[in-house]
Order: sequence, then structure tokens, then C-alpha cells
Amino acid sequence: MRLLAFLAALVVVLLVAAPAQAHVRATSVAVDLRSQDDGVAAVVDVEYDVLARLLSLDGVLSPDAVGADAEVPTEVRRRSLDAHVSDVAAYVGGRLRLSRGLIGCTAEDDARVELADSGAVQVALAYDCPASGALTVRSDIFRASDGVVDETTTMVVYDIDGRRGSTLLDTARTSVTVGRTDLLSEIPRFVRLGAEHLLFGLDHVLFLLALLLGAKRLRDVVEVATAFTVAHSVTLVLAAIGWVSVPGWIVEPLIALSIAFVALDNLLSPRTSHRLPVVFGFGLLHGLGFAGTLSVDGPLSASTLANLLSFNVGIELVQLTIIALTFPALLFLRRAATTPVATRALMLGTVAATVAVAGAGLVWFVERSPLLT
Repeated sequence: MRLLAFLAALVVVLLVAAPAQAHVRATSVAVDLRSQDDGVAAVVDVEYDVLARLLSLDGVLSPDAVGADAEVPTEVRRRSLDAHVSDVAAYVGGRLRLSRGLIGCTAEDDARVELADSGAVQVALAYDCPASGALTVRSDIFRASDGVVDETTTMVVYDIDGRRGSTLLDTARTSVTVGRTDLLSEIPRFVRLGAEHLLFGLDHVLFLLALLLGAKRLRDVVEVATAFTVAHSVTLVLAAIGWVSVPGWIVEPLIALSIAFVALDNLLSPRTSHRLPVVFGFGLLHGLGFAGTLSVDGPLSASTLANLLSFNVGIELVQLTIIALTFPALLFLRRAATTPVATRALMLGTVAATVAVAGAGLVWFVERSPLLT
């Protein structure tokens, strides 16, 4: 019964940690770079709430809600941006620095700042680069010393001088020279990014736990894991390269609802013949969620495709690890419950864990639904 207690404690820890997810002071930035005449055109996407707090704009959430799903009226944010275009452009242009041959590029004054449909702030900049040579990109947007976030991941997608690709920048690596990036050196970084996204994405972890609680045999696990993997891999790639686009305010509540549905289905439906199509459908939703985090919206290239596949490999590695640790423990508990008392205790523990997972999914669904908050 110690393993049962451990699993119950694991669910409790996940549920307790769920509200803290909003307190993780991290954000992501997307940078799209393209050659333009003698210079470079840059489009930068940043999170509104982080930028608003840094520059004291209107329409900002409370400090505890950075990265949360709460909403502030779009028109409030748009008016605030219109009133602070120069401040936003100066900050982003000053923190995104480009150079060729050690000669710095200059950001021109006619920057365009607008609120994208995704809710992010989009800043379009034009850089004049007088020198030639490989382009070096350095991003200090939302660095820790700004006091707003502790960690920033920047996705740089480029189409420069006939060379296309993408790379990641973070606190440990704030610059890259375009065209000289070693593809093999990028693969481990994207594998780690995918692994971290699933590992620290409590909604995805609870969805897997709900599937495992409902699985009776190893064959069940293999089938649902394969269906989930194929489905989220398809939409991850299609959404990341821009072939499929679904707003986050639709995807995120449905992902939360998928957790509650699978958990409640474990209790209400003893047969699981319908489980595969259900898991496949929900896997498509989770793939859209993964792609939203990656924020790849640049040109398709061998480098970009390799990075997407590496990101997906990281997700699969963590998924397999969770399955390998959890399902054998569940099987052991079921086989060890040889007495009526043990069988009843196992059943009650399973029901309690399932109800807790379903409850978390329903709470997240309400929190993420714009019509319910």
C-alpha cells in the first residue's frame, strides 16, 4: 500500500503545484528576421502583460498573473499601445541588436507596434546594416535585471542572405551568428525544451495520468500512447509551420476539458472501446498547445523541421518516462490487492485520484474559458 500512498501523494503535489503555475516568472519571445534591401526586417512578438508591467502601460494584470489565462479587455490594451508606440519601439529596438562584421545595424524610426490576434504585442522594425558579412543577433529583451521575469526563451527564425533556419536564445546564450549555427548543436537544446514543456506542463501530465488510471493492460497503454503521440505530433508540426491556426482561447480550455473528460470516463464507462478515437482527438488539441509554446512562425527549412522534430522527441522522452514509472506501479498494486480489504482500498484510492484529476481539469476549464471568467 506504500506505492498507492505514493501515487496519491503525487496527485496531491501536482494539484497543489497547479495554482503556482501562474507564479512561474518566465516568458517567451519570437523574433522573425528577413533580408530587406541593404538591411534586415524584424518582427518581434512579446507577451503583453510582461511588456506592460515593464513600461507601466495600462491594461496589465496583477503581478501574480503574469503568464496566466486571465483577460483584460482588448481595446484597453490596444489604446495603451497606441499611446506608447515610441516607448515600446525604443525598448524592443534597443534590446534586439543586430550587427554585420562587428559593425552594428541601426534600427530605423518608423517602427510598427500593434496587438496581434493572439494577444501578443507585435513590433515590426527595420534595421539599416552598412557592413557586410554574417549577421549576428543579440537579444536582451526581458532580461532578469529588468525585474519583471526571471527567465526568457527567445525563438529566432531567420531568412537571411538565402539562408533559412531557427535557433533558441536564453539567459545562458543571448546571441547567435546567422548562417554559422551548427544544426547538430541545436538538436539537444530543442529536445530539452520539449522535455521541459511536458514535464512542467501540469495539464499534459495529468492527462497522461488519467489515461494510465483507465488502462487495464499493457496493450491499452501502448494503444493510447501511440494514438496520443501520432495526433499531437501532426498538429504540432502543422501549427508550428503555420498550416493550421486555432486561437489559444479555444485550445487551452479544451485541453483542460480533455483531462476532466478522460478522468470521468474512467469512472462512468467500464468499456474502453471508444478510447482510441477520443484520445486521438484530444491529442490533436494538445499538439496545438505544444505548438503555441514553441512559437515557430518563420520559413520552413531543414533546420526548422529538425528543431520541430527534436522538440517533439523531448516530449516523447518525458511521456515514455512517466508511463514507465507509473503504469508498472499501478499493475503491481492491482496484483498485490489479493484480499477484500486491499481490493477495496485500491478501488477507493483509484477513484479518489481520478476525481482529483477530473476536478483539476474542470477548474482549469473554468479559469481558461473567456465566457466563464
